[in-house]
Amino acid sequence: MEPSLSEWRDVPDLSVVARERTALATIADAIAAASIGKGLRVAVSCPNTHRALVDHLAQALHARGRICRCLPGEPDLDDGGGLLPEQHEEGWTVVVIVSGLAMETDRGVRHVNISVTAGIPTQDSGDVSHQGTSKPTSSTVGEPDIVLDYRDPHGPLIRYMASHLSPDSQR
Repeated sequence: MEPSLSEWRDVPDLSVVARERTALATIADAIAAASIGKGLRVAVSCPNTHRALVDHLAQALHARGRICRCLPGEPDLDDGGGLLPEQHEEGWTVVVIVSGLAMETDRGVRHVNISVTAGIPTQDSGDVSHQGTSKPTSSTVGEPDIVLDYRDPHGPLIRYMASHLSPDSQR
């Protein structure tokens, strides 16, 4: 039996899925390289509709040797994390991916803040910079280290990645 037109609309565009996997692989590679010999805390601020990407990112980090887990719900507001009440009501969540210390000689924890944008572009050009996001950034430090933009119809784009996560800074 031939699928109906409405059933075809429910099938995800494989090029969008491939673009998302490529973006998440790039992000996971950068985070894994920047966190060698350290614990890891990745705070992801995203619309509730995009929370599954946090699982995918945790899996990608796990595949790169970082045994990670996602903290259920939002991080504890007592540690400076979380969203303001009005941001929570707007359908945004902060999810934290954590990895224990790799060894006793670790010198701290690598904190990475990721901000995911979706929906209507914040600027007329449709482009976004790390300063141009209108939604909340991740929970720990003000500016995001990575901005992942889902507003392009062809799939997500990495709009910004901090220089300390670039492959050149790892040498």
